[in-house]
This record gives sequence, structure tokens and C-alpha cells, in this order.
Amino acid sequence: MQFTIAFALLCCAIAATLAYPMPDDMTMEPTPPPQYPLNLQGGGGGQRGDGFGFGVQGHQKVWTSDNGRHEIGLNGGYGQHLGGPYGNSEPSWKVGGTYTYRFLN
Repeated sequence: MQFTIAFALLCCAIAATLAYPMPDDMTMEPTPPPQYPLNLQGGGGGQRGDGFGFGVQGHQKVWTSDNGRHEIGLNGGYGQHLGGPYGNSEPSWKVGGTYTYRFLN
């Protein structure tokens, strides 16, 4: 009799586990692509007695469409030559924009 009661309780426990509703979608949400900060590049150099030249450039994406095919970015830059036989040059400023369209995503 005890075996029958234990077997019945075990069957009820298994039936209750199988009857528990499972979620429809068991997949994980996709990981969003990483968001990189402002892209900066720079450099400089010169030779003895010739002064020193340097420049810095940057690019930043400001908008991307929902499907990822259209993208707008801003560009900027600064450059100057310091010292040397001709002295300091005027600073050179650059500003621009980019538009990218991806044919295949």
C-alpha cells in the first residue's frame, strides 16, 4: 500500500512538472553591436631645425537608420606647423560630413 501511494505521488509530481506552461520563445535577445566612442587619430613629427608639424582628426557616427543601411557621420580635424625657419603656420581646421549607404546588410 505504501508503495502504491509513493508511486501515485511520484506520478503526480511528474505530471505537474510536465503540465507547467513553457514560454513560447526560449531564445536569448540578440546582443546589440558595440557603440564605439569618438574615433580620434593624430600624429606629428619634424627634423632638427625644421620645426614640428602635427595634426589631429576625428570621426563620429551621429545617426544610423533602424535597418542599419543608412548612416550619417561628422568629421573634423586640426593641423599646424610650429617653429622652423619660417615660423609658425596658421592653424588648419577641417569640418565635414559623411553619408554611407550599405547595399547589402
